Amino acid sequence: MENLYDNTILIVDDTPENIDILVELLEDFDKQIAINGEDALETAFEGEPPDLILLDIMMPEMDGYEVCRRLRANEKTKDIPIIFLTAKTQKDDIIKGFEVGGQDYLTKPFDARELMVRVKTQLELKSQREILKNMNTLLEEKVQERTARLKEAYKNLEKANQELLSLDEAKNSFLTMISHEIRTPLNGIIGASYFLKSTLAEDKELSEFVEMLQVSADRLEHFSLTALLITQLQAGYKITTEKVEPDKLVEECIKENQDKAKAKEISVVKEKLVENAVIEVEKPLIKRALNSIIDNAIKYSNQKDTITIKEWNDNGKLSIACFDNGRSFTQEALDRLFKPFGLGEQHYDNNVGLSLKAAKLIMDVHGGDIQISNLKDGGACVSLIF
Repeated sequence: MENLYDNTILIVDDTPENIDILVELLEDFDKQIAINGEDALETAFEGEPPDLILLDIMMPEMDGYEVCRRLRANEKTKDIPIIFLTAKTQKDDIIKGFEVGGQDYLTKPFDARELMVRVKTQLELKSQREILKNMNTLLEEKVQERTARLKEAYKNLEKANQELLSLDEAKNSFLTMISHEIRTPLNGIIGASYFLKSTLAEDKELSEFVEMLQVSADRLEHFSLTALLITQLQAGYKITTEKVEPDKLVEECIKENQDKAKAKEISVVKEKLVENAVIEVEKPLIKRALNSIIDNAIKYSNQKDTITIKEWNDNGKLSIACFDNGRSFTQEALDRLFKPFGLGEQHYDNNVGLSLKAAKLIMDVHGGDIQISNLKDGGACVSLIF
């Protein structure tokens, strides 16, 4: 990894005193200075672009939000980390900074240690992204080379190809059989447990045992169905898409989770929906992903909390995000969320992370993404990005 101090930081601020402070605090870095938005864009677009930009929001003629939008719209500068400098502390102002493409923000007056930590963090993330990009490029080249050799070899291996097709068909048949063999006895157990519960309603002790049986059977059914879905998605699942209005999709999912929310007196509300938006997806799969996220938020929210579903359009990418005020993810959990069986801690998902893994794979087969982050004041945000 390169030395962080070899990076160039562009400081954009219309107040000379602020520039002097930042120049002094960042004395070990290479620096560029801009005193307004136009100057900042000219500096970034011409010559070698900076590695990071510290961008003041409140500037005359062109504010920091507009500067950020133009930087994100330019191929040359769209990936440069941007840290907003602001005297604003209102949540909407901060959220707007993230919505236009900022990675972080600092509140004036600056704390020197906080400034250095945030700058170094963004530079380290940028360096890691570049390393991953280079690795991916190298891997793609290797894959292409390998694919070319395989294609040449496969010309003389028609028989082997037929055998592989047969094995693939056998794999699908096996998955179908496993699904049937697991679900058929489970359905019997679940049906019997509900019958027993109604029959033994007056016997409190036996009713509690039957309820334990119901919960265990329901969890096992959910586990088996989710595990099967993950296997299918990883085996090259081919989606069948239709045009779906995300607003209606959100409303359907909120309605389907209403009983669970009411049980905890939780309000699930929708805000900032994108009018006339349409996505092409396999609707049952996307509903499953969104339902699992809402269910997770309800499960780990406090009594009488509010869960908010928002949508926004960021340069043609539609985000559907679920915000809750419950417990935040630990760093260990965030590092391992999308690995099946990887969470493994009581904190967040007694189903050991399978639902979020399935949601990630669902978004992968749609060419989308899922992002998870903790909120500053507690709780978490889970976003599906199309």
